[in-house]
Amino acid sequence: MASTKSNTKYDDFVSSGTVTIRKTSIFTSDDIFFTMGSCFAPEIRRALTSRQIACVPSYRNISFDPTQAIVDELPRQEHMNFYNTFTVLWDQAHDDWWQVKKRAPWGPICFQDPYRRGIFAKSPQVLRKVIERINGEMRVGFDAATAFIFTFGMTEVFINKSSGKAAAQKPLYRGGGGMQETTLHVSGFQENYANVMATVDMVRQHKPDAPIILTVSPVALARTFQDMDVVTASTEGKSVLRAVLGQVCRERDNVHYLPSFELVTYGGLARSYREDLRHVKKSVVEEIVEQFFNAYFSPSQAPSRGN
Repeated sequence: MASTKSNTKYDDFVSSGTVTIRKTSIFTSDDIFFTMGSCFAPEIRRALTSRQIACVPSYRNISFDPTQAIVDELPRQEHMNFYNTFTVLWDQAHDDWWQVKKRAPWGPICFQDPYRRGIFAKSPQVLRKVIERINGEMRVGFDAATAFIFTFGMTEVFINKSSGKAAAQKPLYRGGGGMQETTLHVSGFQENYANVMATVDMVRQHKPDAPIILTVSPVALARTFQDMDVVTASTEGKSVLRAVLGQVCRERDNVHYLPSFELVTYGGLARSYREDLRHVKKSVVEEIVEQFFNAYFSPSQAPSRGN
């Protein structure tokens, strides 16, 4: 719950049954939120927009011919996940793509963007145009934004051997490439810290006064590619990211940590998660966003559900 007084003793948590978020009025209902990150980021985005809070980028503005390109889940769903700290910032060469065999409306040969989830095209030229339109819409969203929310989910990444950059997803995801093109890399604190600091400093360079919210996704790994138990691997990755975000918040002004990971996991598996025990119940996401508003909006500015 949002509070003017933090729980400083574990007994306070036990007796109240709540994880506290320090009240700091930094947003208004007129703010435009740039939301980006792992699969928990769209959940936050949907909960915000249900309260008439503007969120960008507006991925549905990306125009493409579905007979020549596949762009994640567009137009059915406004979806563009970035799972790790490496895939938020990068420069991509014009010839940086994978050629793969995949069933598509135009035939069995596809050209795939390694760095965005589920982007395939009929030709390198079509793929380049789609990438440029995605980049353009993200630039429009960034320029319009007055606040930022970044959600990070995993430390297991796959490095593109030819470019040295982290791929968007695991090999063969949605029939794509990566099996021969990438190698597994288990990233540590320093790498992820450098990535998040670079992201925060990039925002600060262009938006010096914009509040930034950082959060760790409470969605566990679906599988690990290490030779270890998936729960152990997932816990390690989340712990690294949690430590990184704590350090960044201490070192940069107007950067705040939203304890969505703690709010979900300390609520218990049965209460917080759907039947798969990975994805968070809609009602719990709504509770998190409700406390987000209570903590970071002044009482007169906090929208209610359905308004």
